[in-house]
Amino acid sequence: MRHTLLSRFLLRRSARRPWAIAALAPVMAVLAMLLGPSTAHAADVQITPAAGAVTASTHDGNEPGNVVDDDYDTRWSGEGDGAWLQLDLGATMTVTHIKLAVHKGTTRQNVFQLQYWDGSSWATVHDGRTSGTTTGLESFDFDPVQTSKVRYLGHGYTGEGEGDWNSLTEVEVWGSPGDGDDDDGGGTKLPSDVLDLSNWKVTLPIGDDEDPTEIFQPELDTYSHDPFFLVPDPGDAVRFRAPVNGVTTGGSSNPRSELREMESGGGDEIEWSSTSGTHTMTVRESFTHLPEEKPEVVGAQIHGGDDDVTALRLEGSKLWITKGDTTNHHLITDDYTLGTVFEIKYVVSDGEIKIYFNGELETTIDHSDSTNYFKTGAYTQAHCGNSSPCSDDNYGEVKIYGLDVTHGDDQGSDQTQAAVRHNWGAPLPISDEFDYTGPVDSAKWATPSGDFGGTEGCWEGHAGNGRRCAKNSTVANGMLTMRGEANGDTGWLRQKRDAQYGRWEIRSRSENIGSSGGLYHALHLIWPTAGNRLENGEYDWVEYSNPDAQCLTAFLHYPESPSDKKERRDLCPVNMNEWHNFAFEWTPEALVGYIDGAEWFRLSGGADSDRGNIQSMPSGHLNIQLDNFTGDGGLRPAVFEVDWVRVYE
Repeated sequence: MRHTLLSRFLLRRSARRPWAIAALAPVMAVLAMLLGPSTAHAADVQITPAAGAVTASTHDGNEPGNVVDDDYDTRWSGEGDGAWLQLDLGATMTVTHIKLAVHKGTTRQNVFQLQYWDGSSWATVHDGRTSGTTTGLESFDFDPVQTSKVRYLGHGYTGEGEGDWNSLTEVEVWGSPGDGDDDDGGGTKLPSDVLDLSNWKVTLPIGDDEDPTEIFQPELDTYSHDPFFLVPDPGDAVRFRAPVNGVTTGGSSNPRSELREMESGGGDEIEWSSTSGTHTMTVRESFTHLPEEKPEVVGAQIHGGDDDVTALRLEGSKLWITKGDTTNHHLITDDYTLGTVFEIKYVVSDGEIKIYFNGELETTIDHSDSTNYFKTGAYTQAHCGNSSPCSDDNYGEVKIYGLDVTHGDDQGSDQTQAAVRHNWGAPLPISDEFDYTGPVDSAKWATPSGDFGGTEGCWEGHAGNGRRCAKNSTVANGMLTMRGEANGDTGWLRQKRDAQYGRWEIRSRSENIGSSGGLYHALHLIWPTAGNRLENGEYDWVEYSNPDAQCLTAFLHYPESPSDKKERRDLCPVNMNEWHNFAFEWTPEALVGYIDGAEWFRLSGGADSDRGNIQSMPSGHLNIQLDNFTGDGGLRPAVFEVDWVRVYE
């Protein structure tokens, strides 16, 4: 049964005073008649974890576990814009709403986002404020999501003054256990909507004995198979499943649902040399199910000739890197939990294979051969002869959230640039290395004009706040510096190139240089040529609300959306005081964001009665902005520095 805030408050207090339960019965009966049953989440239950599963980015001695102790007199407090409180659910569950109780909630409105982990990054499901009228629990509803952890991302409070403290006395998570994977049958997305499968084929555990079904390009672009190769809800990963009774290849007794690397275009099988060039595969994935009796699955591998060179192999809770026939060559962890998303990266050059796990080098394997290729998916290391039951319900399973392969002859190339990793070619002439001194190049950039406020080269600022001025964007020492001043004057640039589709990469960083005041917002965005984002869309592919931020956000607005429908993506931690390479790829197929060469979001389609497909902006151009959201004064001075801007077809 789900109770209102008042009835729940009474129940909490009566639980501490057993003699009060009988006295409260008439009150509860009246409440039931007056308020009626709540149907918003009729089947939901509370799935809040225990204190040991609650963590935070910071606290002042008021610890994170206090929010689940059923005591409004204790709290978690963390200082700073971007301070977070995380609740680990322990397994994938369906979450429908979260309840919050705010410290000093009758005089403060907390400013916050509620987010869930989508397997690769934090996705926002609610962005707003608390009411400022109660210290009791307030409920924040959203569309159901499947996740293993949720978090509160705080941005301070308004009301009783204004501050950057984030304080909660209680938090409750509501929904239902389980992610519904057994019933999902695949969503509306295809595997090719989630992963770039241009240069792959897939081998499935179906077909004739020792002749399993293989799907090649171009058929692979429109192919999925339930249950062995599909995109389950919430649509952020491709699921590979191989049962112990599946069809196998002639050279193996074990079944697989697995991708095999191909030549460009997917027509022929590729082979490459470990002693010539640099060859890289990065996979973001999770193991999600193991077979009975022999709980072993391979999730990625390098193959050479007729045998595997090295593989990533899970045996129970032990995650191993293999070397040839040595299955237990290097132990990554002996405590892997199913569903935990990680990144595995292979870098092959000069006769060596360097293997990284979550960015850390784990081992280096010497290997010289010219018949190598990459594979990834679910290669179940069990069959009906050593695992029971012999049925489709006994299987190995892997989910892949991201997949990237590069081959380059230049071993010194910078793989932190998306343009290098993905071979975007030479930058267009409109690109700018900022290797000059003075104002920005007027042939490449438009700056504010007019004399708003009595200063030449200024116009009104964002939403009427302060001014955007040409004087606030200058070039020196090999970089562009955009300055936001305490009086609200700041910079704005528009690149003089309008097009539908393109690729952009920008190396930038930012920093607050004043001690206090309202915060500037830093942005790289594509603004529609014709304006009117409700009609034409807007792609804010880099945006953050504090020059010292530790998180990266993107807001992608749909075209043809009178109600301004948009997608939000968040990536943490990212230190915005440090140099990063931010890239954006806009094609007829998708919008893709990269940071330091690695993909961090991909969006496509989504058209309905209130919006067009997200990638269908008619035409647009690049803007670089340091926006004032505060007013005509009282800003915290900041700088937005850009090393270079490169544009590609």
